[in-house]
Amino acid sequence: MSKLQVLVTTMHQKDFDKFYKMNLSTDAVLANQADSNSVEKKEIGSSTVSLVTTDTRGVSKNRNIAIENIFDTAEYIMFSDDDLIFYDNYEDIIISEFEKCPEADAIKFNINAVSQRQLSMKQISAFKKLSRREVTSFGVWGLVIKKEVLLKSNIRFNERFGPGTSNYCGEDSIFLQQMFKKKIVLYSSPIYIADIDQDNSSWFEGYNERYFTALGMIISECYPILSFALVVRSAIKFYNRKKSQLGFWEILKCYYSGIFKNICEKRSLK
Repeated sequence: MSKLQVLVTTMHQKDFDKFYKMNLSTDAVLANQADSNSVEKKEIGSSTVSLVTTDTRGVSKNRNIAIENIFDTAEYIMFSDDDLIFYDNYEDIIISEFEKCPEADAIKFNINAVSQRQLSMKQISAFKKLSRREVTSFGVWGLVIKKEVLLKSNIRFNERFGPGTSNYCGEDSIFLQQMFKKKIVLYSSPIYIADIDQDNSSWFEGYNERYFTALGMIISECYPILSFALVVRSAIKFYNRKKSQLGFWEILKCYYSGIFKNICEKRSLK
């Protein structure tokens, strides 16, 4: 029985093969989106592994399903995608970092890119307490949180965002911002715990209209009061750095379109 439980989002799995391919050695939940509904449990070595298969779609939905199936025995929960390959000693590293910093409710660890394509997630250079601004380019893979903190805060992934939805990104950023709103103390650790090959897994299509519209929605969701001002600053940044072929006013128009889209979607759910 391990103190750490890994929540893996995956698709179209027939068995527990992902557990071996990812070099997992702790308890785990494989949240598997396929075309059926079932729950299977298996003892692999000293680990208990649950394969939760549903006919749902969307990464955020799948992460929430994994959270709903956390084992009672877990002390720490780590989020993972299915293309990570963990180092042999990952559990010892994680537990040691928490023991050195009892104040930490959650710690974000480094993931090593082994592909040609540059890792989209910002790399961590120091062990320190993080602020809201510092996590804007972080993903949740490699994020470990105390189980009692996660369950007590009742935060979940926003199922209107992320791959598998029309708002194809932003679910991780929104989740991390929720953590700060719930006063969860988040640290970063520069220690690497896994490799990732992102050559065949990217939602990014360039700094186009779709990207800026989605980003406007994300900013609106994270900062509903400040969003109209924040997108102006962001549009200036992108335009000045020439990261897009769109002009300043085109970028800003996309941002505002995203803000209004998010407001309308939220109102329709009430």
